[in-house]
Amino acid sequence: MLPESRKIAFYPCCAHDIREPHQMLTGIVDEIIYCDIYPNLRDDQTLSVSPPTRQFWREDALQAIARISHIDVLFYRRDGTSEGGSGLFILGERIFPLILAKMRRDECRIITDGSNSRGGRFRKMNRASGLSECGKIIKRAEVQRFESFELTEFIVRAAS
Repeated sequence: MLPESRKIAFYPCCAHDIREPHQMLTGIVDEIIYCDIYPNLRDDQTLSVSPPTRQFWREDALQAIARISHIDVLFYRRDGTSEGGSGLFILGERIFPLILAKMRRDECRIITDGSNSRGGRFRKMNRASGLSECGKIIKRAEVQRFESFELTEFIVRAAS
């Protein structure tokens, strides 16, 4: 288990996408957990050794969610249901509530392109009123730091 004081980013179904997320999340989190069942998931040794530190979990995303202590940032992009994609609906009705349950601090974040969203969840998160789910309010961040990467940033807060 990771200490609760550390800010943790979780990137399920990451494949080989290591360098750019590391650069984007520098200064936001202390640790990034890259997770994929891909057998060759490995660190990019050319990256700096300064924070955020990196862990590589070669396991199913559901197993990782069960054992991760907490999630401050969900980073999720470029996943699909066709060949090469995970086929997991990380933003779907089965897995997304499990992730929200791990977001225990106020001001957690979701940074995503909306991959594998089901039930219009990504569209609802983008509404001015946001999305209320599992005791959380998910709203689009006022400042979008990752638009140039075609990602949307959301703030996750406890519902009052």
